[in-house]
Amino acid sequence: MNAPLLPSLASRRRRGLRLALLAGLAAAAGCEPAATTRQTPTVAPAPPAPPQLPTPPELPTAAQLGYRRYEGTVDGRPVLAEINLWLEENVYIKEQWYPTPKFSGYFYYRATGETGTLGEAHTFPPAQTLETWHSAIVGQYYERIAVLCADQPPGGPLLSGWCRQPGQRRWLPVRLHESYTDGVRYEILREESDTGDGRDDAPATGRVSRDYLHLLGPDTLRPARARLQCPPPAARQRACQRLLAHIGELNTDEESLDVTLNEAELLACTVFWIKESGPRYYIQSAYRRLYDLRSGRELRLLDQLRPGGRRQLQELLTRRALADTAYARHRDHWRHGPLLALPNEGFELTPQGWTACYGDPTPEDSYGYGRELTWAEVGPLLRPGSPLQRLLRVRGL
Repeated sequence: MNAPLLPSLASRRRRGLRLALLAGLAAAAGCEPAATTRQTPTVAPAPPAPPQLPTPPELPTAAQLGYRRYEGTVDGRPVLAEINLWLEENVYIKEQWYPTPKFSGYFYYRATGETGTLGEAHTFPPAQTLETWHSAIVGQYYERIAVLCADQPPGGPLLSGWCRQPGQRRWLPVRLHESYTDGVRYEILREESDTGDGRDDAPATGRVSRDYLHLLGPDTLRPARARLQCPPPAARQRACQRLLAHIGELNTDEESLDVTLNEAELLACTVFWIKESGPRYYIQSAYRRLYDLRSGRELRLLDQLRPGGRRQLQELLTRRALADTAYARHRDHWRHGPLLALPNEGFELTPQGWTACYGDPTPEDSYGYGRELTWAEVGPLLRPGSPLQRLLRVRGL
């Protein structure tokens, strides 16, 4: 009864032997079935992402940079304001220095000369509305206190918004527009020459630098102001080269310039001069200049006084100095008899008045001293018709 089943079982055994034999041959030939012999290919690890470097700061346009003078109101009172926008290399990225924008500004009330600040800003986006700060010590730490919140980016024809002075809580409205009606727009150019060989690691053995006042705008084509214009670039460079040839090795000769008054068509500036001889010895001095923008001539300040005005000016200086007890030793160094000498470095003119500047060329035994006089104090000593009377009329004196 079981005979019909035998062929079927034998045939199944033969097929199983054939499959086993084929599987063995496939294994010997290295061709295993995909389901049991396929290997997942090895994937190489992704390279590490490069470190994220800081993005160089956004820079202002050439039209934004430089000095600007504004006229308008702060808290409804007439003011003059001055700002400066410049670049300074202080961002270090991937072994390279990058420039970053800097802003500073101040204003003063035209009637009194009382000053206020428009704050400072560092590494700010120059295409966005301007916000400035003032650094002050609060407790034991420096804190940044907001000063100006402007409605525009810096360096444009308008400057409006709100400002708050350090130590005050009240915000004042600011409404300013760029104006040079009784002043001049300018920039300060620097020329430098040295005797180094051009390598970064080679110190220069001699160096000369000079600041030049470069007047800007169409008014500089007028004959009066053209006389005040600085020499062209080639002439400035030749002047530095001539001076460099005479200063000797390890010597430096530097002049820097600062404008202190730009109002009532008067331009006053201070020039600081320092000369170093070797690593230890140097001498320094400063001198002041006053220019009449109407005539283009330099004015001698003491020539603007009434007859007898020099003696009266000395007496006024002496009275103010004798009330000073903080720097009595320095003050007495400059007294000749009962009166304080006229300042050997001249008077610095500012919106607030005259500052008598005394200084020694060698700082080791320096008796530097300064004494301020207001325009109200100096006004009665000026001769009628003096160009300085223009400023007194602005002040209402």
